Amino acid sequence: MSEQLREEKRKIEELHEIASEMEACHTKDEVYRLGVDAAEGILEFDICGIDVEEDGYLVPKATSTEMPNDGYDALEADKGLAGRTFQKGESFVIPDVRTMSEAEPVNMEYRSILSVPLSDYGVFQAGSREPQAFDEDDLELAELLMSHVTEVISRIDSQSALRESEEKYRTLVEGSHDAIFIHGDEEFLFVNDRVAELTGYSREELLGMSVWDVVHEDDRERVERIARSKETEDTPHYELRIRTRDGEVRYVELSVQVISYDGEDAHLGSARDVTERRKRKQKVERQNERLKEFASVVSHDLRNPLNVAQGHLELAHETGEDRHFEKTGAALDRMESLIDDLLKLARQGQDVSDTEPVNLRNVVRRAWSTVSTGQATLDVGDDLGEVEADDGRLQELFENLFRNAVEHGSTSSSPEDGDTVEPGENVTIRVGTLGDDVDASDAPPTHRANRDGFYVEDDGPGIPEAERDKIFEHGHTTTEDGSGLGLSIVSSIVDAHGWTISATESESGGARFEISTA
Repeated sequence: MSEQLREEKRKIEELHEIASEMEACHTKDEVYRLGVDAAEGILEFDICGIDVEEDGYLVPKATSTEMPNDGYDALEADKGLAGRTFQKGESFVIPDVRTMSEAEPVNMEYRSILSVPLSDYGVFQAGSREPQAFDEDDLELAELLMSHVTEVISRIDSQSALRESEEKYRTLVEGSHDAIFIHGDEEFLFVNDRVAELTGYSREELLGMSVWDVVHEDDRERVERIARSKETEDTPHYELRIRTRDGEVRYVELSVQVISYDGEDAHLGSARDVTERRKRKQKVERQNERLKEFASVVSHDLRNPLNVAQGHLELAHETGEDRHFEKTGAALDRMESLIDDLLKLARQGQDVSDTEPVNLRNVVRRAWSTVSTGQATLDVGDDLGEVEADDGRLQELFENLFRNAVEHGSTSSSPEDGDTVEPGENVTIRVGTLGDDVDASDAPPTHRANRDGFYVEDDGPGIPEAERDKIFEHGHTTTEDGSGLGLSIVSSIVDAHGWTISATESESGGARFEISTA
């Protein structure tokens, strides 16, 4: 082997060693410096440098030790031999720059130039004060060296872009209001902080945990079915319940798509807590349902005081007695109170206002005075005591129970043919405290419980046992002209106070309503 070939082989081997050193570099400037050092030390180029394109200029990044102090500054990226090399992506060897006008040497001491492109990054140039200083072998070795430089800076660019992308993605994911997670077949592979906040588990606990440990047990089958049926869709979107670490049930809106994660198929999910939104929606739905019933409730509850006012007004005209005007005024006051309560209910969206200790006997008497009771009789216990309630709504409860007793319990005996039965005829309505109305030793089982509360009963025909579970339903009635609202309103008022009500039979066989306030 000739000396020239051995020398070329040595240089190629050393250039490959330099390439290995470049792979360990973390910055482009380190790579540029190694490239120029290799050109100077291995290829024996006395004057050389690397220029990189920045904002339309080729800017020096690394130069050899022999480069004159007044070497060169940044040049326009489309000017001179460097610009031609960069723009065309071609290498050039100029034997004598004095014969090449396009070379435009900065320093007239240079006679020959070697110019090699660094892909889209810039150019490498070597110069000599002697003409004919570079041959084709020099060009090939310079191109080999610059290919190593280009490959490494391209890798650094890719890694930098990847790190930047990952950092942006991580910032986006970690700062997201949504709970973002990745899971494989069943286990969580990645979760952001919001997942931990939503579920109550720490991130460490969640990683490796089965997703089914979070999904509500009653939704697991449905979620599995959705997952199977949506395999061909990009972003399945649905709502489900989760159970937190503390056992709380939360509603979430979920979007899932298939991705590749660490070389394996996985699922990227985004979950948003919609529990409060769902509660607000349900509250609005309940309010709307109440508003739909307002018209019928108003007409039902205002009818009786209106009838009372009309009846006493007629009697006042006939007799001129002041007491009829007083009754009319009381009935009108009651109508105004009902309207105020209903408007308050519509505005506030709640069934009762602030409660306070209320004298039960006083409320019973007021309610009785506003109902058309006909010939019915009221029997009130001596000491009903007080109950924590909304005064106005409690009065409405008694009014509806009294009206129900008068309308459905007109008589306990059958009238003769042709006779007219007056409202409330032969009916006695009793109000008392639960547990105090009967002797415990003789009381039927339904009466023996000594609970806090009160009852309203009559001695009319009573309520068939088969009807007792239905009478509190909205619209349920047993008479042709009944609205089916009275006992439904009673049930709503009881529920709003947190009480319970049941229908049973009085000792005389009539209807009995027991309201437990405990």
